[in-house]
Amino acid sequence: MTSVAEPQSHSPIVGSQDASAPPSATPQDKSKPFEFFGRATYASHADACMVRDTLAVDPELRPQQVTRALSVEGSDFVMKFNAADVRTLRAAVSTFCDLLALVTRTLEMFGQGN
Repeated sequence: MTSVAEPQSHSPIVGSQDASAPPSATPQDKSKPFEFFGRATYASHADACMVRDTLAVDPELRPQQVTRALSVEGSDFVMKFNAADVRTLRAAVSTFCDLLALVTRTLEMFGQGN
């Protein structure tokens, strides 16, 4: 895993890691063997919860092919995706990361401290 410097603002650090990393991980679904695990660090626990609550509203479009778990650990927003195939996983994670970037920019502009 590549290390990334701690951000100065609300900007997230997103990366992938092996499946054994998160203690809150759900057991792997054998029908969805492909996995992505990412973590975004925010300035506070409240900011991470706001991001989670904002992104949790929309259900996954194809739950039979992709599942996601969103949680908060301290000031980290934690995301885990499982998918039936790599292409579906890439599309789901890519779209989700676009939304994560939008929520993060919005939080930076209008967040609790502004």
